[in-house]
Amino acid sequence: MTAVRAPRRTTPVRGERGAGTLEYVGATILAGFLVLGLLVSPAGGAARDAFTEAVCSVVERDGCTVPGHGETPLDQATSGEYVALGDSYSSGEGAWDYEEGTDYDDRVDLWPYNDHEEDRNRCHRSAHAYSQVVTGNNEFAGGSSFVACSGAVADHLDNPNHDNTGEDPQYDALSDETSLVTMTMGGNDLGFADVVTDCIINGQRGVGPNTCQAKHDQRIEDELTRLHDELVDRYREIKEKAPNARVIIVGYPPLFVTDPSDNYGNLLFAEDQVWMNEVAGDLNALLAAAAQEAGVEFVDPTQAFDGHGIGSDDPWINDLDLGGPGFAIANPSSFHPNAAGHAAIADLVQQQLEDPRYP
Repeated sequence: MTAVRAPRRTTPVRGERGAGTLEYVGATILAGFLVLGLLVSPAGGAARDAFTEAVCSVVERDGCTVPGHGETPLDQATSGEYVALGDSYSSGEGAWDYEEGTDYDDRVDLWPYNDHEEDRNRCHRSAHAYSQVVTGNNEFAGGSSFVACSGAVADHLDNPNHDNTGEDPQYDALSDETSLVTMTMGGNDLGFADVVTDCIINGQRGVGPNTCQAKHDQRIEDELTRLHDELVDRYREIKEKAPNARVIIVGYPPLFVTDPSDNYGNLLFAEDQVWMNEVAGDLNALLAAAAQEAGVEFVDPTQAFDGHGIGSDDPWINDLDLGGPGFAIANPSSFHPNAAGHAAIADLVQQQLEDPRYP
């Protein structure tokens, strides 16, 4: 059996010290001077407000509010419209109960040359997607807009999604009235669906040297750097188009348990499952670093999914389903969170809404 390399770390993850530490050191120094002012000032209440505002200006965090002014981080997030952007992990692919008009394909004939004349939309926006759970658990003053689409890539944020009829640029949903944006995006840009397919076809103990790991490992490492820069720009664009919104980036859960065995149900060797979990970890580290650089929030579902991956007694991820729609061999719901998984992610987003933590 080929040895599995140790998990790699390419970018910082939540909790590590970095640029954020300098912000808080600056805030602490400023606080010291302001506390001295409070001790000698008779206007204690006004001084306390000035103190908080000054610290907030140093830390520059969305959730920083002045005590007594009435607005909590949750109040801010729910004061306008909630817009849910993203790919299949945002849309709810695999959680079923899809919106009307997001689960059809008129290309039912065998003649491939007229596909451009036929409508299809498989964005698979689910009523059980984490954004819809969040919508149901809160009252958004401006309502909500759900434009995430299965298969979407970063280019579909500011360009129409021509693979799905009627899908305008996702950015079109953003405005000055937007108070909350959530998004999971990046897996398709990294070509993760191809990784899974290639590992099913030719895993680490497969035939010949061109196994899925050999084929994709270096490519992914190279792509991570490019993707980081692109996502920083995308996050900043979201802030520009929705200047009054809190922006929460949601990461990807690990697909498999941490100690998998060969699973001939999903046709994957144990070492390929471990490697794919590592890739998901690398992608989450990148998303966290990009979020920090762009000044937006990040939620990592990795820890919450511990013990709930494929191969567990209570999986929150769908295993391989060979009953695909139309002529597809596998159902696109394969290797995506089920309704329970989306409920767990929604809980994490809710915690972030109420008690913001930053990457």
